[in-house]
This record gives sequence, C-alpha cells and structure tokens, in this order.
Amino acid sequence: MFREQAVMTQLSYRPGDLDSVAPSIDRVDTRLRRDAVLQRAALRDLERLTSVLAGPVTAVRRSALIGHVTFLDGELRRHRQLQDELIWPRAVASDPSLAGLADQQRGDHRSATTAGAAMVTAAEQWARVGDAEHRLLLRDAVGEVAAVLPAAFEREGDVTALALGALTSRDWAAIELAAVRRRRPTALARELFWLLDELDPASMAALLAGVAPLRMWVLRNGFSGAYNRGSYLMWVGGGLGVPV
Repeated sequence: MFREQAVMTQLSYRPGDLDSVAPSIDRVDTRLRRDAVLQRAALRDLERLTSVLAGPVTAVRRSALIGHVTFLDGELRRHRQLQDELIWPRAVASDPSLAGLADQQRGDHRSATTAGAAMVTAAEQWARVGDAEHRLLLRDAVGEVAAVLPAAFEREGDVTALALGALTSRDWAAIELAAVRRRRPTALARELFWLLDELDPASMAALLAGVAPLRMWVLRNGFSGAYNRGSYLMWVGGGLGVPV
C-alpha cells in the first residue's frame, strides 16, 4: 500500500498534472512510463480483487470494493480514450502506415471495454443484492477483465511508441489540451496515491519529477491517510456486520 515517507515530493492541483509530469524527460518516454505505471496499478488491483472477492466481506467493505471497481474501470476507460480518440487518429494522419496498428488497438480496447462494462454491471448488482452469489459473480467478471488486459497491455506497449513518435509538436499540444480534466483535490489525490501504491522508487521518481514540494505536502498530509484507510479496508479487512 501507499508508503507515506516515499512521496515527499510534490503535485500541483492544476488539471492535467498527472499527464504532464517530468517536463525535462522526452515526451514519448514520459507518456510510456506513465502508461506502464497505470497498467501495473490496474493489474495489481485486479489480482487483489480476485483474492478478496473469494471470501465473505462486511457490508462496509463491500461498499468500498464496489466503489473501487467503478474507479478502476473509469481509469482504464480514460486511458483507452486518450489513445483511441487523441493519440492514434493524429498519428495515423501523420503516418498512414500506422492505420493497421490503430485498428488492432481499437479492437483490443473494444474487448477490454466490454469486459469492464460487465464488471461494473456485476458490481452494481452486488450493491443491490449483497449476497455471496453476487459477490462471486463479480469475482468472475473481474477475472474476465484480468484475462483480457495483460495481452492487450503487452501489444499496446509494443506499438504505442510508434504512434507517439509520429506526433508533431502541434499534435502534442492538442493532445495535452484535450486531455485536461478538472478534478477536485480529493479525486486528484486518490488517482495519485493509487498509482504510487507499492510503486518502485525509479518509477515513483519519474511520475513525480518536477512537481512542487509544497503542493505534494498538502496532498500527502491532507489526503494520504484517507487512501491508506480505504486500502486497508478493501485489501486487509474491516467494517461492522456479518460478512457475506
């Protein structure tokens, strides 16, 4: 889980900061590093969910897990949209020979989107009917996502650098502008600490490079405790009531 002492650097509240860190590093490398961090976090939590959902949980823990399933699916959908709607169309316009790879990526993303939607639907059903049967149905749905993503991520890693390498400076400016998301500090902090959770020091440094220490201090002291408590509840246990 997130280790507080490891992130005493910084992060701005400005929208889009997590998509524009490390300005001194090449843009392609920066984007690929960030994609790798997100992929690691997603696969890590799919494994955690598969394990936790195998056994009974309290109602409070169930609510936290359902919320996290929705959060996880949202992060993955935004990742795919960035590629399918912003990066690849501009890359293909610059280099038409990339069209086949773009179609391959869209196919992978459609499969992942379908599996993710089924996972969210199963979570919503478990929220309405909090019994063991629906918990296990969600576990199966999580397993479907976990089965689709590794190969899709591997293929994505092989070809994304080609797409990024085809982008012009104007393309990068348009992508960075379109990727901006307005988020409250609580949402920004949750995404940041989720990415940092158990992250290796080198990747952590790359993710946080160049961001203001004072603002990171605010996030660390104001929001990391909530992330740690929520993570403990989901992955270790807790909450009142009879586990189901």
